[in-house]
Amino acid sequence: MTGKRIRTILTVAVAACGAALFAAVAATKLLPASYLAALGGALALLAGLIALILRGGRKLRLCAGMLLAAPYIFLTLSGFTLANRTARVLRDAVVSISPTMPPVATAEPAPEPAEIAPEPAAEPTAEPASQFPETFTVYVSGIDSRHGLVDLCYSDVNMIFTVNRTTHQIFVVTTPRDGFVCVPGQGETRDKLTHIGNFGGIDMLMETMESLYGDIDYWFRIGFTGFEDVVEALGGVTVDSDYTFTSWEFDFADQVYTFPQGVNTLNGDQALVFARERKSFPDGDIQRGRDQMKLVKGMVEKVTSPDLLNNWSAVLDSLEGEYETTVPYDLLAELVRDQLADGGDWNVVCYTLFHSVEGHQVTYSLPDSGPQFVFWLSDDDIAFAKDMMAKVRAGEIIEQPDIYS
Repeated sequence: MTGKRIRTILTVAVAACGAALFAAVAATKLLPASYLAALGGALALLAGLIALILRGGRKLRLCAGMLLAAPYIFLTLSGFTLANRTARVLRDAVVSISPTMPPVATAEPAPEPAEIAPEPAAEPTAEPASQFPETFTVYVSGIDSRHGLVDLCYSDVNMIFTVNRTTHQIFVVTTPRDGFVCVPGQGETRDKLTHIGNFGGIDMLMETMESLYGDIDYWFRIGFTGFEDVVEALGGVTVDSDYTFTSWEFDFADQVYTFPQGVNTLNGDQALVFARERKSFPDGDIQRGRDQMKLVKGMVEKVTSPDLLNNWSAVLDSLEGEYETTVPYDLLAELVRDQLADGGDWNVVCYTLFHSVEGHQVTYSLPDSGPQFVFWLSDDDIAFAKDMMAKVRAGEIIEQPDIYS
């Protein structure tokens, strides 16, 4: 074996021992960080010296060999420090268990642990109680405006929705726009229901409707353009027309439409014309009320479909500024959540006040315009509607009354 190979083997062995020693010292965690840093630097110097010994001449190897001793001198000193710190640790440990401490009594054998009855399974967490009642009423006012939600405007659609969230029932009663009703605060002075919205706004309309049907929880107000946009947002609505008829030329409609008897799928403009038409029918405004009810049923079917419910927030955002309502957003969110969770169809029952005496009378708001066409609303009809509303609130299952008799 040549001298060069021997030197290589010895030098590598020395380097390996130095590295192993550093790792052992670091693992003990007994030396301060500064010592470990110095030790690492010494080993780095050692690596450089090894390279010189392997490659340099005789004099260079001699010098490198002398320098090589320096890291080991440091390691020796570190060893003393390590030994001292180890001794202190051991001494403290011995003191902590010295015989001067009072003897510890020998514990008696622990008794057999008693059998512990398994804890009863936790009851499933119930859904948080709703902050809203299970039944509520909403007055819907459809205003005769294509210029946004103006405060004062004729109210041509007047419906009250009574909703029971538990039984999935909705009872809708519509009051004809020409109903001759008492003006709030004016005693027995009367006007057409639609006119009250034009001089008293939504607040006086609510007061008028409550005088007929009792307390109402919320109101919803929408104009022509808003109604069209709602139908478009729903993807159209399907109705079953009682007649084949051609609409009159409305200034708010894009064109004249012909609706065949039977099933019709309507876009926004067509739905508005269908809801507004009355002159094509023998009983005029009464048939208009029936057709509006058909639209309500078709819209409820669309609103409660999973496809729309999963995007209901986006639909509302797209209709911003088209309607006004006091129905709380959180109540709408609960209705959507419950419908998505439980599903099921809703029983929508509609009723129109039409058993009324008609004639011509001078109205409160337009006394100079002479007698105008009006309905005297039937007390029996109003009583029947109030009875149906009470049944829905009580959870009774109601059926569609025959509004054609």
